[in-house]
Amino acid sequence: MRAMIAAASGKLELADLPVPRPGEYESLVRMDACGICNSTDIKLLHNEFCPGPFPAVLGHEVVGTVVEIGPKTENFAVGDRVFRQRLNPNHLPGGYRSNWGGFAEYGIVTDEWAKQGKPYGPASLPHDQQKLMADLKAPLAAGMVTLMETLDALQTTGASSRKSVAIVGSGPVGQAFALFARLCGAGPVIAFGRSESRALRFGAVCGIDAYVAGEVWPAAVQDVLANGGFDIVIEAVGSAEALVKCSHLAGQNGVVWVYGVAPDSKPFDNTLRSQPNVRTLGATEGRSQAELLRWVDAGKVRLEDWVSDVLPLSDYQQGFDLVENKRALKVVLTP
Repeated sequence: MRAMIAAASGKLELADLPVPRPGEYESLVRMDACGICNSTDIKLLHNEFCPGPFPAVLGHEVVGTVVEIGPKTENFAVGDRVFRQRLNPNHLPGGYRSNWGGFAEYGIVTDEWAKQGKPYGPASLPHDQQKLMADLKAPLAAGMVTLMETLDALQTTGASSRKSVAIVGSGPVGQAFALFARLCGAGPVIAFGRSESRALRFGAVCGIDAYVAGEVWPAAVQDVLANGGFDIVIEAVGSAEALVKCSHLAGQNGVVWVYGVAPDSKPFDNTLRSQPNVRTLGATEGRSQAELLRWVDAGKVRLEDWVSDVLPLSDYQQGFDLVENKRALKVVLTP
């Protein structure tokens, strides 16, 4: 099978790898679409996140179709569409490393529910390898991964109608946080970035109160700071400078939630990172699919707004170039 790999730091290639064989609780899945993560896939490519030897198979924003099931699989069937197939170390030849491995023509999902003796569903086990609940085109389904992650993470912060929210970061993750903060009724919701060109999208798609580019903060921000700071501040970039800004915006009363992944060569400041009001924000995306799809059905989220480019897997270099040069919101590769 074809798989896109990081052959060395900064170097992408297509490799020919063996098709993995599913174990007892596993299913073999054909990749239908996999998005390029604007943050982690780029950092993995340059060995700035989860560093290790090359070659490595990248990709985690993936959706596919089950083509074979293991003998003890109970909750997946051939033809099911599923999220997050991956390649584990035992699926790869010697010398290869898996950074999730979604950019491969085939991958594996595990029926963790059957394995743990639990009924299928996010209430019993919010495992991220679950069935797609809607009939969607594959690239749009792949685009749901970022949205599910950010929706679940935002709910962890407790964002609600009584909370002011600041988002530092203007990429797709920052934009998704902004949209969901508004849909959760928080206010004011203000995003902070470096490029004026993002203002239109934050207004038209995310519908938030304000977008601030640069370091001159308008009266709406100054008013919140004068009253003790934003209740919730989300670091959605992964940079030491962004975390400093988050700390200022949180003031005396707010909580900073760190979602971005800083590169290993430019880590967060440990002193600032260890402050009592600075917390790590993770995501258990398996809990949020149903709610996201309710908002899609209600017309409050348009999945088409979150995928900008769809390319064949063979055009992987073009896709990564678009992301690294910040000329695409979300690139999805298809077989």
